[in-house]
Amino acid sequence: MRRAPFFLLATLLSAQQPPDGFPPAGLEVKPGSGQYQPFDRDDFASPGAAASDFQGGRTWRMILRAGDGRPIGVLKLLERLRGALVAQGWTWEGRELVVARLASRTPPLFLKAQAAGSGELRVVLLEKGDARKLVLPEPGPKPELPLGQEDFPYLPPWPGARISGSAVSRTPVDVKLPGGGERIVMVNWIDKEYALPEPLSTAEFLATYTAALERAGWVIEGSTRLPSAQIQASYIYKGRDLRATLRLSGDALGISVADVGAQLLPPRVP
Repeated sequence: MRRAPFFLLATLLSAQQPPDGFPPAGLEVKPGSGQYQPFDRDDFASPGAAASDFQGGRTWRMILRAGDGRPIGVLKLLERLRGALVAQGWTWEGRELVVARLASRTPPLFLKAQAAGSGELRVVLLEKGDARKLVLPEPGPKPELPLGQEDFPYLPPWPGARISGSAVSRTPVDVKLPGGGERIVMVNWIDKEYALPEPLSTAEFLATYTAALERAGWVIEGSTRLPSAQIQASYIYKGRDLRATLRLSGDALGISVADVGAQLLPPRVP
């Protein structure tokens, strides 16, 4: 089977080919349209379904068109894609917005397709899987204030990221006082910016860092996806009081930490 030149299309990571048999014969990936992520999420609910069906895993996004160079209508393109996938064992649902599944494969495959313009289909292909895993060291018993080019020893950046800036800022936080009660105080934050080795999906950033922080004893205080992905966490344990904010914006990662315990509170008994 002739394969589309997908090696030319990995605009988000190093070249990655989709699973065997995709795209089917008679269809090709429009040059420059392919995007690959080691982990992303999308909704593969059947058209008109009341509930969502979000799946996560290796994800390819692309524009498909007729492989013989002659443009054909969107409905004919969908019919050509349907015939090829059903012959491979896929289930197919919908007409103009389509979802399909290959549940007999391990791991399963999911597909979503819809019109992208005259004679083109916008396609999401996902191979079910897990986000990559990070292991974060637990904070030590003594304050650590990494300045300059140093990383936080307990909050290292994404593997392969390069530090691009370090600064100190002041932001208020809510603290619990030793004798009881709470108050808002201004504390110093160490802010570090990193350039990522390759783009990172919002879904993988949130999933990977959330799981890693929780395994290391941090409590997730909140997270957002828009306008940029962000996680707020705290580590108030073993005599430490740390607050952290992790941000993903485009191809840049930011990690900010306030060692509240070192700045304001006397040592506490674990």
